[in-house]
Amino acid sequence: MKRKRNSQQRRRRLFLYAVIMLALAAFVFTPSPQWFGAGASNALGLNDSASTPEAADDSTSANDIVDSCGWQYPGAASNLLQRDTLDNFPGSDLAAERCITDPYPSFNGIAVDPVNNRVVMSDTNRKGLLIYDRAGGSKSAKETEPLRRITGPRAMIGFLAGVAVDPVSREVYSVNNDIEDNMVVFSYDATGNVKPSRLLAVPHQTWGVVLNRSRDELAITVQALNAVLIYRREAKGVEAPLRAIRGAQTGMADPHGVSWDTANNEIAVADHGNAHTASGTAFGSNETAAKVETPPAEAPSAGSFQLPSIKTYSGEGKGDVNPLRIIQGPKAQLDLPMGIDVDAVNNEIAVANNGGNSVSIFRRTDSGDVAPVRVIRGNLTGIKSPAGVAIDTKNNELWVANFGDHSAVVFARTANGNVAPKRIIRNAPAGTPTVGFVNPMAIAYDSKRQELLVPN
Repeated sequence: MKRKRNSQQRRRRLFLYAVIMLALAAFVFTPSPQWFGAGASNALGLNDSASTPEAADDSTSANDIVDSCGWQYPGAASNLLQRDTLDNFPGSDLAAERCITDPYPSFNGIAVDPVNNRVVMSDTNRKGLLIYDRAGGSKSAKETEPLRRITGPRAMIGFLAGVAVDPVSREVYSVNNDIEDNMVVFSYDATGNVKPSRLLAVPHQTWGVVLNRSRDELAITVQALNAVLIYRREAKGVEAPLRAIRGAQTGMADPHGVSWDTANNEIAVADHGNAHTASGTAFGSNETAAKVETPPAEAPSAGSFQLPSIKTYSGEGKGDVNPLRIIQGPKAQLDLPMGIDVDAVNNEIAVANNGGNSVSIFRRTDSGDVAPVRVIRGNLTGIKSPAGVAIDTKNNELWVANFGDHSAVVFARTANGNVAPKRIIRNAPAGTPTVGFVNPMAIAYDSKRQELLVPN
């Protein structure tokens, strides 16, 4: 009896301890109320004042926090992270013995605006957006200074992936692929530690984003759901998509880059081929949300590895629909295809092969196991683990954002083979190494080889 009573008391103490820890976590990690204003239309906390850029200097100020690894947290205008926050945790005053870190940005998504002469790239490492002059860059080994850099806790930027630009409203869109699970929208004039002008909650593992001005819509790809979701162009807060392309017939398996060919009203998707089954509802119980059929409880999960592909769907697509065309097979030479862009003027598709250190160009109407019409690859190209690609038909240029090198390289649109770029935008001096990870969630130590294993 006494043993039973002690066991009950132990459980009560553990329960009380858990409640205290949850309350403490909620207190410590709850964002500032001013981030989350009142009103259902601003469910993610962006009131009207958020549309006014609040510039913050990129340089270190007295209010900034610089940790022992050299990471700088802008603190002058931030209510989320105060200087004493780090000091109030036990052990927070212990400096790291050494750090494996990259002090420079890592390019990921890319979008070109030839109307306003801007090129925008997402930075997954230092967590920001960099805006450059489209005609910028050179053959120099020096770092290229951006026109504007958006970064800091107010920006709500983390693991940014795809980027899209709107030349009419002069806005840049980018999606957070991991942790933040949102899409941020900024004015071209925004700089420093500023709040987004709009914020949209999106499903976990959203990677690509593209706009269709003629339909006033935008599309995103979601890896975890094997889906393309279409929203209003100005969607914000916790807003449901207008429709979803998702289901077994779509054949989608780990979609990444997405491009909307407005001339032919087609949506092209770069697909890794990591197939899996997912269940449940992506957007809660809202009847207007994109529903996902829930299988019986006894249904086992399943997955398979398919060849990477480029799948094209109707821009009107909704639900479990078949792709119009599929480029897939050994001849296609697709290898971890990431960013994709459709050139409706010249009827071509360009895709960045992250695993193949190359960019492949296909005919827009290609289907099946077909070879690309051109491939840019080789030691002269400067292409290394490319993550983004963009075609500028006005200036006849093709842009490639390198994840494996601190650079973006610009080619003639018709470039082919092992050719040198016309110019290079660098976010670090030439030859600066990259650590190869930007969002590590785990680490293991191999005592036999004395190596650290870091999954990215």
